[in-house]
Amino acid sequence: MLVWLFLVALVAIGSTAAFLLATALLPGARRWWPVACSPPWCRCGCVAVAMVSFAATSFGFYHQAAPRPAPAEELGVAQTVAVPGVVVRTDRGTPIEVRRLSEAVAPGEVPDGYTGRLIIAGGRDALSNCHGWVFTDGEFCVDGKSVDSILCDNGYVEVVDPQPSDLIVYRDGKGVPNHTGLVQAIGRNGFVLIESKWGQLDVYWHTPADQGYADHWEYWRSTRAGHRLDVHVGNELF
Repeated sequence: MLVWLFLVALVAIGSTAAFLLATALLPGARRWWPVACSPPWCRCGCVAVAMVSFAATSFGFYHQAAPRPAPAEELGVAQTVAVPGVVVRTDRGTPIEVRRLSEAVAPGEVPDGYTGRLIIAGGRDALSNCHGWVFTDGEFCVDGKSVDSILCDNGYVEVVDPQPSDLIVYRDGKGVPNHTGLVQAIGRNGFVLIESKWGQLDVYWHTPADQGYADHWEYWRSTRAGHRLDVHVGNELF
């Protein structure tokens, strides 16, 4: 929606700036100017204001319309390995397949295009993806196709008023969750601070929009204590 608003404003201000510039420079067109703005300094001032407004709107349009870097594609999916002897289940007993990343990257990395838009929260040693960081405390990888089963079985409901400890869920074009995170703080004017793990990179703090996974997101809440699934290693619960 903001992109279209910026586009309409860009066309309107651009047309106005072009008209003012033409009527200020072309002698025959100066009759369009009011008598009060007949002095050259007045005409130049109006043109300058219009051009500055056009430049500012152009920058805003570019910021909204320019595609953000897509960490889901840039980072890819690191190689994962099976985890023998581990059984993970939802509250209703649905088994959830888990794996582990084969390696994590060096600490402190910020994806290209996100400098100044992320705060590194750590978590680089966790060999998990984003879903595993949320649902297994960073111990394992959980496939995005399992997220909806977890939401259903563990009593999550979608909400529109996020609160700290709620989940945020992003979906790809097919509706499959491709990124999850935790709401860590809320503030004035709809401000929401998210904490999430990006692929094999670090855990970051960011606003809901400052990511490249999806343009839309949902908030989910559960009355259960925490988000961790039941993880059994051998015959023991962890």
